[in-house]
Amino acid sequence: MRTRTLISLFVGIALLIGLGGCGSAVKRITAESQSIRTDVFTEIKDEQSPPEGTTNLTTRASIKMPPEGYYILESHSYVKEGYSFLFNIDGQAVIWKIEGKSEITPRWDESGRIIPEGGQGIRYVLDKKIRLRPGSHHLFFGLPEEKYYTEFEFFLREGEPHTLEFRPLYAMSRKGVRSFYHGIKSCEVFLDGAHIR
Repeated sequence: MRTRTLISLFVGIALLIGLGGCGSAVKRITAESQSIRTDVFTEIKDEQSPPEGTTNLTTRASIKMPPEGYYILESHSYVKEGYSFLFNIDGQAVIWKIEGKSEITPRWDESGRIIPEGGQGIRYVLDKKIRLRPGSHHLFFGLPEEKYYTEFEFFLREGEPHTLEFRPLYAMSRKGVRSFYHGIKSCEVFLDGAHIR
């Protein structure tokens, strides 16, 4: 009886800690969704060279999610309304909502190993270009649907095109297998091909 009580207590504590962590992430994402500046960057549609004193930055991310109806208690609305990517650079925020496309890919590779993005799902591809000043910047990147965010500093050189890429690291199942069916654990960040986070 005492053992069962202790187990229940530990499970309760773990749930409270987990819910508290989610709550703090939601609060932070909500706060960072608000701009306190409007002069940091502008979205661009063309391929023209940046004017003197500025640089172009391409932001990319490709994320795969389970199709609508996969979860018994459907809590995700991104299939219908678009998947949200939050960027806040030096106090200027933007949320890009990206429509997804259905995708079916092999679940196993030639060696019989599970491919993390293999299977039926919805692919969301972000590819945006912005123009901003060169130098050091602070970026807050959030995925509101996942209650996930990361933040870091990065440096841009003047006159050169730069690419900032976010690659998802999917969560593991109880059997230790990574798959997009289990949601996103974190994101790796690459600037011009070099791993920075």
